[in-house]
Amino acid sequence: MSKKNRYTLYVVEGRPKRRWKRVVLWASIALVVVAVALAGGSYLWFRAQVSSANGRVSQDIRQALQEKPSTTLTTLADAESAAVASGPTSTVDEPSPSAMNLLVIGSDRRSNDPSIGGRSDTLMVVHVDPELNYLSVLSLPRDLRVDIPGHGKGKLNTAFAYGGAPLAIKTIEQTTGVDINHYLEVGFTAFADMVDSLGGVYVDVDRRYYNPDYYYEPIDLYPGFQLLKGSDALDFVRFRHDRNMDFGRMERQQRFMNALREQAMGWNLPFKLPGLISALFKNVATDLDANEILRLARWGVGLNGDDIRGITLRGSIPTINGAAYVVVSEDKLARAVSQFLHESVPDDPADATVDSTTGGDTTVGSDGSTGDTLGAYSGYATSSTTSTTLAADLQGLTVDVTGVSGRSGEAAAAATWLGSLGVTIGSSADGSEVQQHSSIAYPPSKQADAKKLAAATGISQTTRNSRLAHVTLFVGKDFILPQAFAVSGTSGAGITDAWVWQPFAAQTPFAVEAPAYLPDGYVWTRRFPDTYATYNIEPGGTDKPAFRMMYGAKINFDQVFGITETTWLDAPAASKGLEVTHDGVVYTVVRNDTKVERVWWKSDGVLYFVSNTLSYWLDQEEMLKIAESMVTVPKQ
Repeated sequence: MSKKNRYTLYVVEGRPKRRWKRVVLWASIALVVVAVALAGGSYLWFRAQVSSANGRVSQDIRQALQEKPSTTLTTLADAESAAVASGPTSTVDEPSPSAMNLLVIGSDRRSNDPSIGGRSDTLMVVHVDPELNYLSVLSLPRDLRVDIPGHGKGKLNTAFAYGGAPLAIKTIEQTTGVDINHYLEVGFTAFADMVDSLGGVYVDVDRRYYNPDYYYEPIDLYPGFQLLKGSDALDFVRFRHDRNMDFGRMERQQRFMNALREQAMGWNLPFKLPGLISALFKNVATDLDANEILRLARWGVGLNGDDIRGITLRGSIPTINGAAYVVVSEDKLARAVSQFLHESVPDDPADATVDSTTGGDTTVGSDGSTGDTLGAYSGYATSSTTSTTLAADLQGLTVDVTGVSGRSGEAAAAATWLGSLGVTIGSSADGSEVQQHSSIAYPPSKQADAKKLAAATGISQTTRNSRLAHVTLFVGKDFILPQAFAVSGTSGAGITDAWVWQPFAAQTPFAVEAPAYLPDGYVWTRRFPDTYATYNIEPGGTDKPAFRMMYGAKINFDQVFGITETTWLDAPAASKGLEVTHDGVVYTVVRNDTKVERVWWKSDGVLYFVSNTLSYWLDQEEMLKIAESMVTVPKQ
């Protein structure tokens, strides 16, 4: 081959290489242009979505946001006094100039027209201070007794019904002295759709919630760590008909928000954001513009629990002229607002104590006289499991007890327990038949007595039997007696309430741990599931077994701390927090400001966590003490 041919050959082969480089270069440029166009298009689309929400904010609302509060309930001097009272070296941080206060209203408004009223079930003021890296949420009771401009005394949520958001803003500013700068109203439909667009949110449901009245805040949720979809999530944050009343609703709302924030970065957001944005902004009204929302979102996802404070305003619960209110003293309100505005103002130690007003009402007449009455909690129900820890007065009842659990001596033990509650025992004997579930049978004339016994034991199965002389309790395998009355031989060394833990530990497909320590005033109330060892959490289509044990406070059994155990090691409950090592085990304390939500740890392929009561009645020391006391239950 000649030199010329060889040279020509190389020239021909060289041109495609240069052409390929140019193709790669231009393709890269094209991809960048496309990416920028898509990003620009997405931003423009996002701005359009936000703009539709901005369009629902009336001029009256914007005018109300521009006005300053007519009163200043809490000044910096008040906050300094509160801080100094808590320690000689305390100082108060003044909010930065860029700080803002956002009113969040959750409403059942049936129209996008802000001039048409509705009910405001949720009222929160959110303090945002990016310079100080501080976010706080003040939850206001909807039944808070306030002065409503132009309408006199009334419940806080009626301000929204009377005059929509403008009047609600004016009323809250007048009540708290907080200057509200921005506004966000979320309808119930938008909330449920938003949760569904994310595929649901994993929530640690503290106990059984059940109210079958579909005309009045229905709910049907079992306890345990689980995925809540839109309608169930909405029920969870709205329900209030139990011993925790509206205070419990505010705590659940803050718990749900914390779970949402913790899990936000774990979702496949690029694919879910369009649906989330569409679901949110199609039924939302806000004056925040697109850039403000993006800046807040970018800042918010970087916060940890210690940077976020949740404040629930509590007070007495009087009935005034036939209507139930929440009444808060000005001093307590001022303290709460100081905590809300200033990170350095410590929590009030009184807030960590049990509220003795919870669980009863005070009746106030038009003359101001008061009298204590037993609170009525419509919609509250014990679970379908047999719970024998509730205090009861069963004086005047005559009951026969028949053991059908297969455990020797249990009928006599149950009779002894009933006798301590004032029951007259007609007879007690262990039968030869074995039944899983306990039940109550009664003669026709004793239906009322049967209902009292069912309420005290939590037994849901009752039958009428004309051949019986007395109400009869059939003690099944699911019947759990209080420890003081349990049949001998059911306790375990070092384990509190081993009689509860041991029977099902052998059925559980992983190592079960139980506490050797319980705080004063707490007793075992139930476990979930009731009849099986575990229930399944189903992340990503897989099955992860789990169970939950619950311990209620004697003063209020709706304040429950829980122990959850599961093989789902990456559950969102195992989030970042303060790490504490004890006896070689690393415990992670997950907090909301200084309040402990849970303590978790892992061992031999199992995730264990202790969840605080709904109102954070247990402090960090007690929570760690429970966790560190956990011991393995032997499989028998």
